[in-house]
Amino acid sequence: RELVYHSCNHRACPQCGHADATEWLARQRRRLLPVPYYLVTFTVPAQLRALIRSHQQTLYPLLLRESAGALLDVGRDHKDLGAQLGVLAVLQTWARDLHYHPHVHCVVPGGGLSADRLRWVRPKQPDYFLPQAALAARFRNRLKQVLRPEHPELFRQIPPRVWALDWIADVQPVGSGEPALKYLAAYVYRTAFSAERIVSDDARGVTFGYRDNTGRERTLTLPAERFLHRFLQHVLPQGLQRVR
Repeated sequence: RELVYHSCNHRACPQCGHADATEWLARQRRRLLPVPYYLVTFTVPAQLRALIRSHQQTLYPLLLRESAGALLDVGRDHKDLGAQLGVLAVLQTWARDLHYHPHVHCVVPGGGLSADRLRWVRPKQPDYFLPQAALAARFRNRLKQVLRPEHPELFRQIPPRVWALDWIADVQPVGSGEPALKYLAAYVYRTAFSAERIVSDDARGVTFGYRDNTGRERTLTLPAERFLHRFLQHVLPQGLQRVR
């Protein structure tokens, strides 16, 4: 017997969504190919975060589309691969302490189809997939190329130096792909936070646990209003798909 919470089934509820996430994970497992997988994470510079948060309906879809497009471009054109990739992209907007930190996780098989779609093409080097710098630069350039003509009012709000920065694309091997899917499944039908992380709540505020960038367990206490603000800023606009 398993107890499944589904009283509200809101996409941001920290309690609901477990059953849906379990079903999603099962579907993705069935789609895994018998090849090595990689988790590719695209991150935008800090100077863009405020603009993205205030224009979510416009910019979230662009983050998903252009990060996947960067992977497809580099996978097709790079001398060590030259294949059409398949990509599962998931939008995530938070850091471990609930700060606003938009980025896109992409689960990608280590290989793809040839141009004529008749052969499976593997990377030439078994322990190397695609260059991080090339992926980051392509993501940056694609986003710039689409914002300038299609959303000129937003483009003008971005400091020119942002386009000269080195953006970040992190490529990590994830074996069969299942570890990455398990990580993403926890957030596909829930947002940012699970109720189990709350250590206490009292007149001082809400205390919750998180793991910092070094892996150390820490706690943070926030006044109730600030805690709600940190949590609610990660609720996606109505109708937006987190997974593409």
